[in-house]
Amino acid sequence: MQIFIFILLFCSFSISANIFEDITCGYDASKYPNKTEFKGSAEREVSEVGVKEFFDKLGTTDLSQKPWLFELIDRTTGKYKKYFPSRSHNSENKAVIENQIIQPEIIINLGNNIITGSNRGEFGGELLLIDESDKVTLIKEMNVEDIYEMPFGLVVTSGLAHMMSNYGDLHLISNDFKIQKLYSLVGKPKSSWLLENGDLLINSFPSGSQVLTKGGFMKRVQCIANNPIKQD
Repeated sequence: MQIFIFILLFCSFSISANIFEDITCGYDASKYPNKTEFKGSAEREVSEVGVKEFFDKLGTTDLSQKPWLFELIDRTTGKYKKYFPSRSHNSENKAVIENQIIQPEIIINLGNNIITGSNRGEFGGELLLIDESDKVTLIKEMNVEDIYEMPFGLVVTSGLAHMMSNYGDLHLISNDFKIQKLYSLVGKPKSSWLLENGDLLINSFPSGSQVLTKGGFMKRVQCIANNPIKQD
């Protein structure tokens, strides 16, 4: 009986020890010809002028939602202006307009369209579409870590680790620029890159790695760093 129990324990340990697949995590920067990375930034100012013009353009005065307007500044870098109303500190009934000039960290050129991703940590981020007429459309509020062209579509890695919260997600952008969630990650993505075989590696904070395969499946992995890898 004791031998039987020992065998069961040994088998269960062997199974648990092999749930993470060992992979080589080499990084090849040449895989991203349509993508450009920038050092993200955000400049903020508040103004009491232009409030009426903002609401006239928006078509509503309802502050219970999050009414934003976006304006492209530079198509080459994807820099844009985000402006929205907020309550004045001087009066509960008075609105002011907050302007943010944002340099996104990631832009991807898709013919006549551009996708941008920004990440300002606890202060938020956006996934945006810039069309051929320079119109800027919000696809989704998210802290974008990176964007990748996979065989089945554009994949966005996103998430946030702040105070007691730590989460990460993978989303898929369709051909008509709609977005849907694919998978949850084990934590905020701190780095990611395409492997030599075309799969996508995502390293989460504080630890833990996973791979999105070319076929769209997710699996847990651990890296064997015998090739140069991208720095976090």
